Amino acid sequence: MTQPTAYGDDPRFSIHFHDNHVPAAPAGLYEITLGHKISGDKVGADELPAVRQNAEIRSPQFTLDGSFVHALHPAPAASGAFEYVLPHVTLNRLILPWERALDPAAPELPWLALLLFAEGELPDDPKAQGHVTTRTVRELLTTTGDVLVPDITLDAEVPPELRDSACATVDVPSEVFAALVPRRADLPHLCHVRKVTDQHAARVRRNGEPLETGDYAVVVANRFPRTGGRYAAHLVSLEGFADRLDGTPPVPSVVRMVSLWAWSFEAVPDADAHFAALIRHMADDPAGLGLRLRPQTAGAPAGPATERLDLGHVPVDHALPSGEHTFAWYRGPFTPVVAQTVPVPADGHHTHADEALIYLTGTGVFDVSYAAAFTLGRALALSDDTLAAAVSAFRARSRRVAHRALRQARTGPHPARDRFHELIEDGFGDRLHTAATTPNAARTAPPPPRRATGGVPRPPAVADLRGRLRSGTARDLLRTALTEPLAPLTRALDQVALLAAVPLGHLVPDARMLPPESLRFFHVDAQWCAALRDGVLSTGIGTSLDAAVDDVARDALDAPRPLSGLLMRSALVRGWPDVVIEPHRTASGRPELLDIVHRVTFGPDLLLCLVDGVPDEVVFREPHEGIHFGIDEGGRIGLRRLTGAVGESLGQDFPPRGEGDIGRFLRPVTGDGTPEVLDLASGADPLIPAMTTVLRDLGQLEPGAALSPGALAVELVNAPQRIAFTPDRSGQQ
Repeated sequence: MTQPTAYGDDPRFSIHFHDNHVPAAPAGLYEITLGHKISGDKVGADELPAVRQNAEIRSPQFTLDGSFVHALHPAPAASGAFEYVLPHVTLNRLILPWERALDPAAPELPWLALLLFAEGELPDDPKAQGHVTTRTVRELLTTTGDVLVPDITLDAEVPPELRDSACATVDVPSEVFAALVPRRADLPHLCHVRKVTDQHAARVRRNGEPLETGDYAVVVANRFPRTGGRYAAHLVSLEGFADRLDGTPPVPSVVRMVSLWAWSFEAVPDADAHFAALIRHMADDPAGLGLRLRPQTAGAPAGPATERLDLGHVPVDHALPSGEHTFAWYRGPFTPVVAQTVPVPADGHHTHADEALIYLTGTGVFDVSYAAAFTLGRALALSDDTLAAAVSAFRARSRRVAHRALRQARTGPHPARDRFHELIEDGFGDRLHTAATTPNAARTAPPPPRRATGGVPRPPAVADLRGRLRSGTARDLLRTALTEPLAPLTRALDQVALLAAVPLGHLVPDARMLPPESLRFFHVDAQWCAALRDGVLSTGIGTSLDAAVDDVARDALDAPRPLSGLLMRSALVRGWPDVVIEPHRTASGRPELLDIVHRVTFGPDLLLCLVDGVPDEVVFREPHEGIHFGIDEGGRIGLRRLTGAVGESLGQDFPPRGEGDIGRFLRPVTGDGTPEVLDLASGADPLIPAMTTVLRDLGQLEPGAALSPGALAVELVNAPQRIAFTPDRSGQQ
């Protein structure tokens, strides 16, 4: 039986659930007999002897190769709110749970089970760390005394080469065994086959999630980790225990089982710590979704200060040249609204920080945002190894290029140098040579009086040199000659690379702009990025030729492009570090997936993403490997379709309202313990019959049909949560 369902809301691939994959013959020793029959009247035809051949079908029995384990949930050493989750292990070998015969008369029964032990339940592992004891197979099967071991005959059922091999074992008290081990009728519903198929060729994106297609077997536990503390999950072999699955505690006080795989995790029950709850809380933030500092006083009157705060500025200390201290406004590159265009110097860039200061005439204070960006650029160029090396190498290479061109031009015309030869006529070559050896400090000084000395002109002012280099012929020649040394500088000055090097304090200047459990969208101010780049390029200029060539280099650099992004400070980052973020923009009526060009996590709970472009919608989705089984928040199961569009929501919960929650299907416990073990097909009020009745009434099952393991997987799968935000393109989220 196949039960396909879309994986969350992602149309790129689908998952098909199957009840099982029972092999034609289980693992074991076999004798193949070949008989002969001769037709006709041949004498002695029945006396021909049969030919016999021994054969063995092997499969894992006492150990499991690590390559068979595809995924574990919860992840090893994870800590989180797992009270609604049924832990599971996904195996790459899809026939593994049915390869061995638990009961030859019932091949659909899996021989594997996933048992979940809480702290204090295993004497040899009281802290539930997933510890096991290593023994040989011979020691395991020949143990005597008050210990129940698998009913497997060593000599007849174990190959000789395995008898002295090591295996991992776990000793389970008989009362715990009876309370946790699935009943015989439960076992088929705790294993199924998952087949993942591509529907479209997925585009591989930076920091994106690759689709993992293939066929898998899934073994699900029957226990919810509802009590706080550590849990140890053991994938155990039930081979040899077929007669012990009725819920009666065995007479021996200890049951020794083979543990094929084990891991541990910590459960911290918290109704507000689930993915959906965390993302909804951030969506409902009363402070809004823009990166700005809100006034501390509710209902504060509007004024110049409030307006600056709404634009993303914060007040900072500012020292005036006169020595006085006052305050100024600062805003980093991340703005809640599209930044207003500000004037720039006539040559299109800043040469020192004071040129980037903005004086606010209405309030009499400065906006130091772009000046701070310029200063930061200089600091990065001096402190960052990559930037410093790129700038230094470019300066050195550009000087050599200019000198080489000058020397080649002086040797006379050459087909490869004719155009450059024209440039050095009328003494321009001498002026280049003088400029290359003139200290940069003298570039702004007025030129000395020009006088004729043997017909050789005096060195020109820097402005004259820049003017000649800006002419079409000179600029094109120099840009061609500087192509190779410009390449590493261009990469180092990439807008995203520079922003990645900016300290967090310059990006978010006040921690109150990004409080705990908050999500903030922003635009990236291209003018701030340009000032930052100007600061980098202002370093390493030692001669007037450097300054002139710097203009040519700037012309070759791309202008900062429109970027946007988001900042998330939440426990969601800690619990789901690979959360899927999909920014979409609608172009020509069709949604377009924008690239995340930079993604980085600061500390345990702060995530920054930069997006190439401005999206119309941003979708947050649990990671694809986060698919798990269990119930929804509130202790109910959101029923899905089993016919037609399989996997779509039916819009109805189970149990129906007024009939309790999932707690009614949990096995009772003694003492003060919390009920955690699910009764699927046995017990006073099992889950499968009750859910079957409801699904029949909803037309999802035929009359008389039962809920199969594949269909149960469809109902219990908790597909990745998904929530979409539609930030206003103007920034007013």
